[in-house]
Amino acid sequence: MTRAIVVECRDLELRRDGVPVLSLPGWSVRRGERWVVMGPNGCGKSSLALAVLGRLHPWNGRMEILGRKSGEDEILSLRTRIGFSGDALEPLVDPAVTARQLVETGFVGTLGIRFARASRIQRDRAAAELATWGLGGMEDRPLRNLSLGQRRRAWLARALAPTPDLLVLDEPCAGLDPSAREDLVDHLDRLAARSPALPVVLVTHHVEEIPASFTHALALAGGQMKKHGPIRTVLDNDCLRDLFPRGFKIRWEAGRARLFRS
Repeated sequence: MTRAIVVECRDLELRRDGVPVLSLPGWSVRRGERWVVMGPNGCGKSSLALAVLGRLHPWNGRMEILGRKSGEDEILSLRTRIGFSGDALEPLVDPAVTARQLVETGFVGTLGIRFARASRIQRDRAAAELATWGLGGMEDRPLRNLSLGQRRRAWLARALAPTPDLLVLDEPCAGLDPSAREDLVDHLDRLAARSPALPVVLVTHHVEEIPASFTHALALAGGQMKKHGPIRTVLDNDCLRDLFPRGFKIRWEAGRARLFRS
C-alpha cells in the first residue's frame, strides 16, 4: 500500500534576497519516512527546511506541504501541524520562560505571549512530552537555567506536543558535546519507535548525528541535488566525495554512519 505524500517538490528553485540557493528537480517525503538532508555549509539545507515549513516560497516550480501549495494556498494553519526545532527560534524567546510555557506555545504555533491560557488537556500534554524527553520535574524551570542539551530537548517537546503531521529538525545537535549529542540521537530513535508513521526531515552536515532509525537521505552540494533515496544507497563513498572532497570515507556500524580519513 502506497503511503501518503506529505511533501512534494517539482522543478523547485529557491532564492533568498533574489539569489538562487537551491534547485531540486524532484523530491518527496511520505508518511513513515525519516529523511536526513546532508551537505556542506551553504548548500541550501536550511533554505529547504524553511521551505518545508512554508516560510520560504518557491521562486520557480511547485512545492506542496500536507496538501497545500506553497505560495498559493493558505498555510498559516500548518503552524501546528508541522513541528519544528532549530537554532533560529531560540533567540526569539524570553529566557525567563519556563520549559512548560515554551511547550504550551506549540499548541498555538507562536513564540510570544499567548492570547489564551492553555487548556488543562494541553498543560497535561506539555508535561507528558517534557517527561518523555527526560525533563520530568523541570517543567517550571526557566530556559536560562537549563543546559543546552536540555533546552534542545525542550524545543523537541514543543514541536511534538501538538501531535504534528510532520517534524522538521534544523541541526538539532549543533553545539552539543558528544555525550549530549548521543543522548539526543537516542531520543530520536525512541521517537521513531513510538511514532513510526511520523515523517521527519533532519538537516545536518555531520553523519554522526544521523539516528540509526532514519530511512532516506537527500544529498546537496552547491545548491544542487546530488543524490536521493534510501539512506545506504545515497551516503556512500562516491557521494561523500561530492559533498566533502577532502579524502573522507564513510563506515556504517550498528546502523550509524561514521566518517574517517582515507
